[in-house]
Amino acid sequence: MEWITPVRPGFGGFDEPYERANVVFLGMPLDVTSSYRSGYRFAPARIREASANLETYLTSAGLDVFERLNISDLGDLVVTPTDLKATGERISRAVKRVHGDGKMPVLLGGEHTLTYFALQAFKDVFVVQLDAHRDLRDEYLGDRLCHATVMRRVLDRLPPERLLQIGIRSCSKEEAEFARTKRIATYTSEQVIDNTPRIVAEARRLVGKARIYLTIDLDVLDPAFAPGVATPEPGGPSTVEILRLIRELGKLNVWAFDVVELVPPHDDGTAAFAAAKIIYELLAAIASSPK
Repeated sequence: MEWITPVRPGFGGFDEPYERANVVFLGMPLDVTSSYRSGYRFAPARIREASANLETYLTSAGLDVFERLNISDLGDLVVTPTDLKATGERISRAVKRVHGDGKMPVLLGGEHTLTYFALQAFKDVFVVQLDAHRDLRDEYLGDRLCHATVMRRVLDRLPPERLLQIGIRSCSKEEAEFARTKRIATYTSEQVIDNTPRIVAEARRLVGKARIYLTIDLDVLDPAFAPGVATPEPGGPSTVEILRLIRELGKLNVWAFDVVELVPPHDDGTAAFAAAKIIYELLAAIASSPK
């Protein structure tokens, strides 16, 4: 595939040929608009490394994901650090190609801005966002498209009733007013901690059978469980609490997902392993759920 650098071993180390795959990993080392910690470009490699050191059999689901899913890892997208537009177009084309071939794209980020470009490959999806932050600013530090504005730009193309935000515990006054005015469905981190089953039930009611794009910003986790992220936000759920949520969200009609905002230079491996575990649990839920 054009503008992709092959990486071996891929996620989990069990690469199926692309032609036989129904799940396809793409590394997205986008590292352009950071306003605090940078180093996203190292994230795909660290997540793959962690994945090779976790079991592929999930006790929570009673299955081995590589026995149930044919998984291929194409490698990493080539990023032009000085040209976000050109890199974004490559992201969109790569995801569109995988999706158009009838396969599920899984994106290893990389900064959250990549979600905006990835979503351009889909015509009709419901976005479920796990995140500590709303990312709904209209502009930030002079940028209209960056990690802090990504969901606002998504809503330039998507109606607000097609966005569900879970784990929120930080935003500006502008973002709070925008979300309230647009009536964006939101669940806070404390609601996740206090009553995950209720959130899952209401998410099922809200999204129904819609096609889901799930975007997981690792800062949804409390910094105690994911220290190596770009903008840590205290007061979040634990890894176990997020895994319980992920196992249920994976039973929805998920068509693609990304895991973003890991910054390895600030991580001791904890966040990278959390990312890999979240991916395995999500794949297990997808594999065990009839679509």
